Amino acid sequence: MTTDPLPRGAAKGTVSAVWAFALVAAVLIGVFSHADYDGAWLSLSLAASVVIALCIQLATQEKRGFVGRLASSVAGALVILAVATGVIYLIH
Repeated sequence: MTTDPLPRGAAKGTVSAVWAFALVAAVLIGVFSHADYDGAWLSLSLAASVVIALCIQLATQEKRGFVGRLASSVAGALVILAVATGVIYLIH
């Protein structure tokens, strides 16, 4: 039994969902976190982004493109949180 590959829109949606989580987490950390704990919360949000990316990609049940979608999800979350780290440390 052959299955069709994941549609391009769905693949982009799975990646952008992780990016959105990382962005929301970064904003919440910047607004609510105490300056002494920013680094811990940012690293925890990166770990959560990796777990969420794995869960989302496994939930699609599509083997083709799995590594690329997972790598894009995690790399994007890493970039978002790295930029947020710089901004947060400049503000605090």
